[in-house]
Amino acid sequence: MNSPTGLGESVMLRPRYLLSCILAALCMLAVSTVSAQTNDFAGRWVLALNSGQNTDYAELEILREDNQWQLFIDGGPVNLLSQDENKIAFDLDWTDGLDRLHVTELSGELTGERMNGEMIENGERAGTWSAEPWAAYPEVGADPAPVDFSGIWSSVSRGTHKDTFDLTSAGTKINDAYDRTLDDPHLRCVSGGVIRIEDGPFNYEIIDQGDYLLILYEYFDETRRIWVDGRSFPEDIEYAYLTMGYSIGHWEGSTLVVETRGMKPTIWDAAGMPVSASGVLIERKYLDEADRLHTDYVLNDPANYTRPVYRHAYRVQRPGAGLEEYACDPHTFYRSLQLEGRLEEYWQSSDRF
Repeated sequence: MNSPTGLGESVMLRPRYLLSCILAALCMLAVSTVSAQTNDFAGRWVLALNSGQNTDYAELEILREDNQWQLFIDGGPVNLLSQDENKIAFDLDWTDGLDRLHVTELSGELTGERMNGEMIENGERAGTWSAEPWAAYPEVGADPAPVDFSGIWSSVSRGTHKDTFDLTSAGTKINDAYDRTLDDPHLRCVSGGVIRIEDGPFNYEIIDQGDYLLILYEYFDETRRIWVDGRSFPEDIEYAYLTMGYSIGHWEGSTLVVETRGMKPTIWDAAGMPVSASGVLIERKYLDEADRLHTDYVLNDPANYTRPVYRHAYRVQRPGAGLEEYACDPHTFYRSLQLEGRLEEYWQSSDRF
């Protein structure tokens, strides 16, 4: 399938295939497209991180050229710490739910077409990890077979939350000027846009309205429509500057593929990383065998990033779950700046996000 954004097959392997990929005949057919070979680290991998609570999934890409190695997780560079024969060690910079920065070392070995190892943080074991060859979705280009996503969904995994990415010079300039104590729109109770809202730890509800799916988010009480009636994007959508963007979806088998354009300039998360008005977000939403709702995100924003940015998250339906009113008082933000003598500083920079 030719993607309208030029992303092609840049998608995550469904987690339900991660543990059985080598044995499953369908996945064996897809593995032929993977560049990673037996006893060779180079290639694209589906990375699974197990901290003992939930498993988080990511894309690991390992490039080797002229005996030089480059490693990327979710589109952002990471450091190769060591590599000898079938052993490898690299790090992952990420932020937790309280926006605190962590650096975790992943060390392990390659056996056949699978990597396994341990995660170490601050000298202590933090969990285990594994990686299997990247494979394309089995339903790419398949005839539509819609499924019902209706219901209230609670967050389980929000992905790795990789902290740094491969920015262009323009993106670096914006990110360097970003001050998380002043510029994060969430601090003043302003929605940070579709990427931030989708990433929130709060529940959301999906309602099938026929021509579109309506998503009601507890986070900032946002709403979103994903049109599935075959329409095209409006003209000049890049200049729409919509908080939640304009989303159009279509079914590939039982996978809902959603393209969102027309987003207002904003940031990827609380730590920064800009999203331009020309950025395009591709999502693939699907249920696994345990009826968990997975979403793979790919942000293609060449104005700010030299590589696409990835994230994988999944949710579950919990009995009795609901949507609560989201409470946020911007007074505390402005009042604290006034007490710190920084209110004028904020007014001078408030046009950025």
